[in-house]
Amino acid sequence: MARTQDPRHASSAVATQSWLSVVRAYNLCDAVMAQRLAAIGLRVGEHEVLLNLLRAPGITQQQLAQRCFVAKSGASMLVTRMEQSGWVHRQADAGDARVRRLFLTPDGEALATQGEAIQSEVIATMVSSCSAAEMKAVTEVMRRATVALEALLDQGAA
Repeated sequence: MARTQDPRHASSAVATQSWLSVVRAYNLCDAVMAQRLAAIGLRVGEHEVLLNLLRAPGITQQQLAQRCFVAKSGASMLVTRMEQSGWVHRQADAGDARVRRLFLTPDGEALATQGEAIQSEVIATMVSSCSAAEMKAVTEVMRRATVALEALLDQGAA
């Protein structure tokens, strides 16, 4: 005798499979990026900092931490290490001496450009089998998932 499947269970199984596919793709992307970046002497976190400073020179450490989804203390330690490596420099803000703005050095900019090329290659490979319509659909689904998760995060903070 065939078992009747609870539609909620089937829906939950599909949701779980979908979520696991996103997690697997993210983890594989991270592993590929880590491998490719290591070849030029970078870690993924350093790459994130360099790319953010390449795209938004002069942001503050707090803004950087928010963009990289790390704690301010973690961003501070990373920036300090990268400053010692000669990739980043801090500069006092002209309007508020308490604020330090972050900029790439020429060496940091060169590394950021190399990292950006690696990232572009990985992304291109990742989406090469997808149509523009599929990419738009993924973007929209992830946008809605983000809104739902941010609402949960906001509920936890309240």
